[in-house]
Amino acid sequence: MSNRVDVTKETFEDVTVFGYPMLFTCLRCDRKTLPRGMYMYEIRHDDDGQGIPCEIADSILVNHWGTVISNRPVKMDTPVPGLRRYRLIDEETDWNYEGTTRTLAEYMAENPPCHETKETDRER
Repeated sequence: MSNRVDVTKETFEDVTVFGYPMLFTCLRCDRKTLPRGMYMYEIRHDDDGQGIPCEIADSILVNHWGTVISNRPVKMDTPVPGLRRYRLIDEETDWNYEGTTRTLAEYMAENPPCHETKETDRER
């Protein structure tokens, strides 16, 4: 039995991450339920347990803080190809809770999947 939730049946918090609107939940989400053209990443919190988001990655095993969904890919800082993809988050400049909630369908109506074609434009 999976402990991951169906993203089409959840209500998410609105967040702005790296200057772009995204959806956030503290739950682990089932990638199989993610609509085509949308992107899902997991968030790691600080090692001191203060609840500070400090890293975004394709998946997080330790210190899982939550999951974000975006209509655009996130550029990762992975220094060596083939290693785990991640990007550090500065809570002061890269992360903001907006204080509102919505469903994935509501988010997608306002932020449809981005279909960028240039290799350099695929990740932000």
